[in-house]
Order: sequence, then structure tokens, then C-alpha cells
Amino acid sequence: MNDLQINTHIQQSEANGLYQQIEDIKRQRANLKDQQDKLVGKLFEHIQKNGKVLAYKNNTPYVLTVGNVTKSTLNKKELAEELEVPQKDLSTQGIAELVEEQRLTSEMIRSAIYSETDLKLKARKAKKI
Repeated sequence: MNDLQINTHIQQSEANGLYQQIEDIKRQRANLKDQQDKLVGKLFEHIQKNGKVLAYKNNTPYVLTVGNVTKSTLNKKELAEELEVPQKDLSTQGIAELVEEQRLTSEMIRSAIYSETDLKLKARKAKKI
């Protein structure tokens, strides 16, 4: 009986250690993401101020530029409130069903779409002149 308790205790301790390692890695990853975002922000500022930048990756030259990217997104929250349905019902299938029931029109969808503009780093291989 004592052997079972000791073995269970060791297994729980090992599981706890693994869980702690997972949580540590998650924190490290979040910190690395924050550092990466700060560096990308500085690079954006530099490129916007000074123009194109030549950078190397594995001894291959790349020209770095910053471009504006516009994406359109459906505001499901707004649409769900207008239709008085739960937001989770606005999946592709749910939207199709609402259109078939003639509760949703293309005009309603167009009015719930909004555009966001964001900066994106573009890297292309440099060409020899």
C-alpha cells in the first residue's frame, strides 16, 4: 500500500513539474512576442523615416519595405444584435440559413463590414544591377 502511495506521489510530482515547465515556456513565448513586436515597431519607424533598407538573412540580401495592408472584416457582434440572434449562429452555415429564411440581406452584410488598415513588413530578395 505504501509503494502505491509513493509511486502516485512521484507521478503527481512529475506531472506538476511538466505543468510548471509548460507554464514557464508560455511566459517566455509571451515575452519573446513582446520583444519581437517592439523590434518590428522600431524597424517600421526606421523604414518609414529613411526609406528602403537592405538586410541580410542567411547571407542573402533582402530589400525591406513597409506597406499598408487593408483587410475587410465582418462585424458579427453588430450583425447578431441587428438580427437578434446569438453571435455563434453567424457561422458560414448560419449566415446561409438566415439568407434562405430571408432574414439577412446582402445590404445588411455590406453595412456590417468594416475595413482596417495595418502596416506590414515586406521583404523581397535584392536583385543584382
